[in-house]
Amino acid sequence: GIEALKASGLPKGRVSVVLSNHFVRYALVPWSAALSGAAEETAYVRHYFVRVYGDRAKAWSFRASPAPSGMPRLCSAVDTILLEELKRTCSRSKAKLVSVQPELMSTFNRWRGKVPATGAWLVMADAERACIGLHAKGNWQAVNNARGEWLPLLERERHRIGGALPDVVLLHSDQALRVDAAGWKVQQLAA
Repeated sequence: GIEALKASGLPKGRVSVVLSNHFVRYALVPWSAALSGAAEETAYVRHYFVRVYGDRAKAWSFRASPAPSGMPRLCSAVDTILLEELKRTCSRSKAKLVSVQPELMSTFNRWRGKVPATGAWLVMADAERACIGLHAKGNWQAVNNARGEWLPLLERERHRIGGALPDVVLLHSDQALRVDAAGWKVQQLAA
């Protein structure tokens, strides 16, 4: 983590960081017509995260993805102390921190061209956890970032949401994973 970054002796220059899903919390925050301005939106997102994750969310920093009017927004939260330490580490080495992006967004942006018009599940899996997002109808429909194997977590999400859902799975992992998943059309993405 941060210690490895400090030890790397960052050269002077621009630094972009992609945070592992392990360090990020996600939520689909419902749209609200009552919000006017960035301050109200930030307060609304913070309140939503506190309801979902408890008081610990009060110490987090938040970002929201754009979404069409009336649609929920995919929001992410990161511990503010982690962000401050990243900034301090870069500052000490004369590097300029220009971007901090959650792994889910970085991966989606890289592979969004693979998402068919009918939608797809984006699964980022490692040995101990998986981040699963459903992107369909031009927007995020679901997101779950949890401990466990990707396939049982994916099945649980499908049953939780219900209805007619895409069967395409875009699987991203730097590990060798089982991809024979009955009822799913799994496409492995390069790590």
